[in-house]
Parts: sequence; structure tokens; C-alpha cells
Amino acid sequence: MNRDFEFKQLLRAYRAGIISEQTFESEMAALENGSVSGNGSGFRALGKTYGSEREAVVAFLDRARVAECNAGVAFNEWAKQCKTDCIRSGLRIISERESYHGRIFEQRLRDLGAECKAQVSEESRQFAACVTDPKLSDNEKLLRFDALVKNPDEIFKPICEFIESIKDDQESKEALKLFIEDEMSTTKWLKYACAALNAPTQAAASSSASMQPAA
Repeated sequence: MNRDFEFKQLLRAYRAGIISEQTFESEMAALENGSVSGNGSGFRALGKTYGSEREAVVAFLDRARVAECNAGVAFNEWAKQCKTDCIRSGLRIISERESYHGRIFEQRLRDLGAECKAQVSEESRQFAACVTDPKLSDNEKLLRFDALVKNPDEIFKPICEFIESIKDDQESKEALKLFIEDEMSTTKWLKYACAALNAPTQAAASSSASMQPAA
């Protein structure tokens, strides 16, 4: 794995919010010093070097477990508050998806003899606070999600590359493939719903702007 490739992996992971700024900076410093490149030691995953593939898989499963459980609760609360009939059941489906991901990942960690240690990240807390805020309309929540997730393919690319790099733990690998399919489906549906529900407002704004006299 060359240095240019590792830099791109780090940058993708940082831009997608998978690693923090502090982790990005420390990994970049290590990369520049040559401590993670070219020596064949460790297992590279999502901008970090782990002692083994198993360690990387456990770390990812644990982070994903807590994030998915938190999202399941948040989407369930949004569904309860939802005043837009056409998306309510969709939100309920998403809530169930996120929740069962959390349960499956917890079970897989137990299968691997690992403990559940990860805590909810600040990003996950902020997301939950947004979608459960009763003062925000459904359209506003969708707009904020859409702004947060500009390009689903780019965001999930580092995770897909990590999944493909798994060689030994085929059970986790196949489970994570299905997980990503669910996440892509959820993300694209929310962006579709945002575009559909906000199109009339955006069209009206564009029409109003075009009718303004030229300066």
C-alpha cells in the first residue's frame, strides 16, 4: 500500500466523519514519518492502523453498534412526531433497520469474544437532537440531513473498501455488506424524500428570484 493511497484513505475517512480531526492529524503525522507505510506491520482500516484484522473489525462493529442503536431511537422518535403522512412509515422502517443493526453487531461482538465499549459520539448526539426536535418541521429535518450527506457513494466508499479488505472474518464481512446496502437505501430514500417534499418551496423561491427586476 503506497503513501499516496493511504493519504487518500485518511482524507476520505476524515471528510466522511468516520475519524476525528485529532485522529486525522495524528495518522498524517505517522504517515509523514513513515511509521505506517511500507513496513507491512498491522492492519490498515479507515485511516488507522490496528494490530490485526480482528482488532479492526471489532473496533468498527463496536462503533457502528452504538451509532445504530442511537439512530434507531432517534428515527423512532421522529416517526412519532412526524406530521407528513407520506414519510411516516418510511421513518419507522428506518428506525427498525438501525435498531436491528445495533442488535446484530452486539451479538457479533459477543461471538468474537469482545466487549461493547464504544460510547455515542458527539456527531451522533447532534444528529439525534436534530431529528427529534419538535420545533423543527419534517421538511427542515430532511433539508438538514440532505446538507449533511452530500454524496452517499463518497461517504460510504471508505467503509466499502474496509469491508473488501477483510480476508479472515468472512461472517462479519458478509454482514457488513448487507449493512452497507441498508445504509445506502436509507440515505438515498431520505435524500429523495427531501427533494420531493421541498421541490415546491424551492421552485417558488427560484420563480420569485427570476421575477425580481435587474439591478
